[in-house]
Amino acid sequence: MKKPGVPNNCPQCCYQFKGNGFDGIDAHWRAKHEYLVPYGVAWPQIKSGTYRKRTGIEAFSGSLAKGNKIKLTIAQIKKATEDAWAGKR
Repeated sequence: MKKPGVPNNCPQCCYQFKGNGFDGIDAHWRAKHEYLVPYGVAWPQIKSGTYRKRTGIEAFSGSLAKGNKIKLTIAQIKKATEDAWAGKR
């Protein structure tokens, strides 16, 4: 999700990169978002402006698939489950 008029924000978390364009996005993405979408898949979409932010059950299932040791509250699990049953992502 880009901020209006700012061309160098991370489309997943809105982190604004300093300097020219997306300098440093590869390290940022691999450290923060690799469990959602591999950088090699995400980068062409980011560059073309077609990347769609992953939320809810996509983020949860992607993290589990990568074996990340995430800690979720019962409320977060409940919301992700409700969203999944409602067809939201």
